[in-house]
Amino acid sequence: MTGQIVGLLRQLNQSLEHEGREQMKRLDISPSQGLILHYLLSQKGRTVFSTELHRQFGMSKSALSTALKGLKQRGYLVMTTVPGDDRKKGIMLTDRAQEAEKQIREGLDRQQERLCRNIPEPRLKVLEGILHDMIRNMNTQESGRNDT
Repeated sequence: MTGQIVGLLRQLNQSLEHEGREQMKRLDISPSQGLILHYLLSQKGRTVFSTELHRQFGMSKSALSTALKGLKQRGYLVMTTVPGDDRKKGIMLTDRAQEAEKQIREGLDRQQERLCRNIPEPRLKVLEGILHDMIRNMNTQESGRNDT
């Protein structure tokens, strides 16, 4: 294998990030923050914790913390304390996040439409499965791995 897959995925990621930045500019958030908000909005008012977001997106804890801090500073979410565990913080959306829902959803829909244009549904289903496999591969630590 020549590494073309990695190069192509990086190129695709750069294109998605660029387009995402343009779409989220009016909300003053990053593409990653837009994805986090979209996920939180899909949870319909239930309290979500950062550990769930970490599992969902595979972001490092520091990157996730930075994204959440930015969303909080911009008024999209608040952190709530959990009775009995002062260290654990629940994430709740504000009215501003609810108002941004349509714009976030439409931006992600436009991005997916552009990304998948002219690709038959059966190929998209196969691609989706392969991408899930790749993510699982990257998130699974190899047993007995030698880093030397």
